[in-house]
Amino acid sequence: MKKTIFALVLAFSSFFSGTAQDVSVKYQGEVDLGYSVGVGTFSQGRVNLHTVQGVKISDYFSTGLGLGLDYYHDLYSNVGSGELFIPIFLNMKGYIPVTSKLSPFVSLDLGYGIGATEGVSGCGGFLWSPSIGVRYSHFQFQIGYTSQRISESGIGFNMDAVQFKIGFVF
Repeated sequence: MKKTIFALVLAFSSFFSGTAQDVSVKYQGEVDLGYSVGVGTFSQGRVNLHTVQGVKISDYFSTGLGLGLDYYHDLYSNVGSGELFIPIFLNMKGYIPVTSKLSPFVSLDLGYGIGATEGVSGCGGFLWSPSIGVRYSHFQFQIGYTSQRISESGIGFNMDAVQFKIGFVF
C-alpha cells in the first residue's frame, strides 16, 4: 500500500514538474475601443475604452486586471447629457490557436463599475461581460454581452448591451 501511494505521488510530481517547465508566463497588455448597443428595459448605448494588463500563461490562456471608461451618452432625456462609469474588472481569456498568428477566443470580464460623474456619483454595481472574438497577430475583434448593475441605497437596475470591440494586443 505504501509503495502504491509513493508511486502515485512520484508520478504526479514528475507530471507537474514536467509541465511546469513547458509553461511560459509572459506579460500581455491590450487596449480596446468599443461601442455597446443598449438592449432591454434600461437600454443605453455607451462608448467603451478599456485596457487589460496581465499575463499570458500559455498559448491557451491569459488573465489580467482591467480598467476602463464607459461613457453612457444620453443617459437622461437631456440632449447632450451623458455619464461616465469606471469599470474595474478581472479579465480571463481562453484561446484556440489555429496558426501562430490566428487565435479565436472566449473572454469573461467580472468586476465593478463606479459612477464617476455628478449624475451617477455614489452609484455603482457588479458588471460582467462574456464575449467571443478572434485575435490576428496583434489585433483583436470581439463581440459580446455586457451588463452593468447601477444601484444606490439598495435600489438598482441593470443596463445591458451588446458590445463590439476592436483592440491592440502588446
